[in-house]
Amino acid sequence: MITIDAHKLQEVEERLGQYRKKAPVALYRAINRAAENLKSNAAKEVRNTYVIKAGEVKSTITIRRATSKRIAAAVISRGHALGLEKFRLRPAQPRHRKPPKSLKVQVRKDTGLKNLLGAFVASVQGNKVFERAKGRTRRKKRSDGQWTELPIKRLFGPPVPIMLENEGVRSKLEAEAAKVFEKRLEHEIKRTLEGNG
Repeated sequence: MITIDAHKLQEVEERLGQYRKKAPVALYRAINRAAENLKSNAAKEVRNTYVIKAGEVKSTITIRRATSKRIAAAVISRGHALGLEKFRLRPAQPRHRKPPKSLKVQVRKDTGLKNLLGAFVASVQGNKVFERAKGRTRRKKRSDGQWTELPIKRLFGPPVPIMLENEGVRSKLEAEAAKVFEKRLEHEIKRTLEGNG
C-alpha cells in the first residue's frame, strides 16, 4: 500500500502556491507511477531469490490505482501455494521404467538442489510432484496395467504473496517505489507550475 499523509499533501500544496488545488492530482499521478514500478519490478526481485518463472509472479499481481479523491494505491498479490513443478526440478518428467532414487528440487537460489526422498513426478493434467502418504496404504491397478500405492499427496512450495513478503524482496521493492514516487512527484509539480498540469 502506498499512501500519502496530510503533511505530504500540505508540503505539495505549499510548493504549488496558486495551483495548490492541483496537489491531489500531482500526488495521485506520482503514486500510480510508483505502483506500476513496484508491479513491474516484483517478478525481477522475486526471481533474484527464488527459482520461478516471471509469469508465475506477474499473474498474481493487481493494482488498485489512486485517484484525486483517494490518494492511495495498493499493489496486491493473491495466490495459493505453487506445486513444486513450478520450481527447478530434476528430473522434471515422469519416469515409468526406471524411477529415480530421489527427485531433486530447488525453491530458493541460495539453497541449491535438495533431495526429495520418496517423491515422484506423475502426469495428472500436466506433470506434478507427489509423494506416497505415510501410514496405511492400498494398491490400485492403473489403466496401463501397473499397480500404484494409494493414498498419494501433491507437494507444494510457497505462494507468490509469501515470496513478496520476504524481507529482502520487500525492502528492495519499497525502496525503488519510493524513489520513483519522489522523482515523478517532482516532474508533476514542475509540469503544473509551468501550466501543463
